[in-house]
Amino acid sequence: MNEKRSFGEYIRKKRLEAGLTQKELAGKLFVTESTISKWERALSYPDVSMVTAICAALDITEHEFFTACDDDQAHAQRRQAALWRGAVTGTRRFFAVSYAIAIVACFICDLAVFHALDWFWIVLTSIALAACFTNLPALVRRDKLVVCLGAASVCLILLLLACWGYVGGKWIAGGLVITAVCLSLPWTCWAIWRSYGKHLPELWSASLTVWVFVLLAVIRAFTGGDWLLRLAYPLAAVGVAFYWAGFAVVRWLPAGRWVKGGAIALLITVAMPVFNRMCDLLLEDMHAMSIPDYFSVSCMLARRDAGDPSWVNILIVLLMLSVSVAVLVIGGAMEIRRRKRT
Repeated sequence: MNEKRSFGEYIRKKRLEAGLTQKELAGKLFVTESTISKWERALSYPDVSMVTAICAALDITEHEFFTACDDDQAHAQRRQAALWRGAVTGTRRFFAVSYAIAIVACFICDLAVFHALDWFWIVLTSIALAACFTNLPALVRRDKLVVCLGAASVCLILLLLACWGYVGGKWIAGGLVITAVCLSLPWTCWAIWRSYGKHLPELWSASLTVWVFVLLAVIRAFTGGDWLLRLAYPLAAVGVAFYWAGFAVVRWLPAGRWVKGGAIALLITVAMPVFNRMCDLLLEDMHAMSIPDYFSVSCMLARRDAGDPSWVNILIVLLMLSVSVAVLVIGGAMEIRRRKRT
């Protein structure tokens, strides 16, 4: 009887909060007013088939219906979700209104001041490109990634054409080819994801590696110079080697997060002097330190006393090295303890 009474009181409370009379609630549920009265006076329960309709009419959850009490956590989550949806919707509307104002204003200014539509097309295609990332995802229901990426690719090419139409020059062919090569990376990653579900990180990393060297070759084809094999490829090869070393640590090293984090930090620490030394070897006008100098406290103090600002680089490397070793030691101790437990 107590359960019926608490249920009836709860139904009455939620009905009043919803601003409904017994007659209005009865009309929503297609029952008589006396039926609502019986529920609230704990004389009877609603039929199970009416639970969904009652919850919708009183704006409560089924959990609240059966427990006859408010689910504050669920309400808080619903309020937060509503606030988030409102913020997202408001942001999209703000962007849409801003885009519309910018398009209209630039259209009028271009015609009024220059008596032609020339730079307006740059503005239009730029806004279209931005909208592919801000507003278009909300309008697409299926295959959002491919639709938005495809629209962005088209808008980027149109933007290049608009810039070329405004400033002229012979750079458009190179710009389009370089842009096409840049766009090939996300499209390749998407194609791998759609057609081959296994070993995605490895395949994406391999695609990135090939893409770096192809992009450099394409840029060299349009800019000329002897920097590709002499400078760009060696530096890119070292960068790719460090990338794959870090990838191997994260992907295949059988250790915990601390050990992996320490190993990644150590790779980053070593990468700085290696790159600087390579630049010194490849570029004649640079005078970088040798790799051991980066790990020498005496060299750092000597350069500081001589007023050479490069001592700061040595300090940074030494600090990073200390942090890396500390993280590795902590991670190693945690790994040993974990393995002993298992």
